[in-house]
Amino acid sequence: MVDKNWTKIFTDGFRGPASPGHHRIWAEVYGDEYPAALDTHSYITVSELDRMAEDCRLSAGDRLADIGCGRGGPGIWLAAQCDAELIGIDIAETALEAAREKARTFGLADRATFRLGSFTDTNSATGSLQAVMSIDALLFAPDKAEALAELARITAPGGRLLLTTWDYHTQPYGRPPQLSDHRPVIEAAGFSVLTYAETDQWRERQYRTNVLMIESVEELAAEDGRDPAELLAGLKEMQATNDCMSRRVYAVAERRKDS
Repeated sequence: MVDKNWTKIFTDGFRGPASPGHHRIWAEVYGDEYPAALDTHSYITVSELDRMAEDCRLSAGDRLADIGCGRGGPGIWLAAQCDAELIGIDIAETALEAAREKARTFGLADRATFRLGSFTDTNSATGSLQAVMSIDALLFAPDKAEALAELARITAPGGRLLLTTWDYHTQPYGRPPQLSDHRPVIEAAGFSVLTYAETDQWRERQYRTNVLMIESVEELAAEDGRDPAELLAGLKEMQATNDCMSRRVYAVAERRKDS
């Protein structure tokens, strides 16, 4: 495993506005399934967000946490749909700054809080949340068992965990250790897995997105002043990482009341 400074990488990555080039590429690949207004930094789709709104079982005034929230779009959208309070947690202050602005845009500034933290250090009280979500971010947790134990700790009994993440058949270069199946670790943490489904067209969409980004590397690098060669190397590493994935999964789990 290569020991990377993910805090620096994501802090730099979220510095400045969302990329018009990335927006164009994701819109081309995902079409009507692209949640353009949310400035996502993930592969989340409109259909997955709609499903989360049903599966989270949140009521007005309930508390939702989004771990690895990035610019905050999906969590803000879900909190707005469910009239819930939101806590967004990320390792990058630049992402949190963008998320606070996004919450103001959506009219949620009075019930959305964003703060520094991680999967293993959420700085949240035990059992204080009715739902916890994380979109395409768990892969960066160095210890998945420790991360899921923390998510279980902060989720109230009967509360819901909602995840999108990847199972791997081969350990990817440049990433923390990955799992071939997250279900045993989710269960061991104190959740009961209710849904564990491979997401629609994930491989084709990720592959096409990466190809278009490589073809547009000069444009994407110019947007934020990066070295095109450095960006290209990162995109090729991402392409190799995609080849190590066996499936992208949408998971829903419920916090057991007896653990």
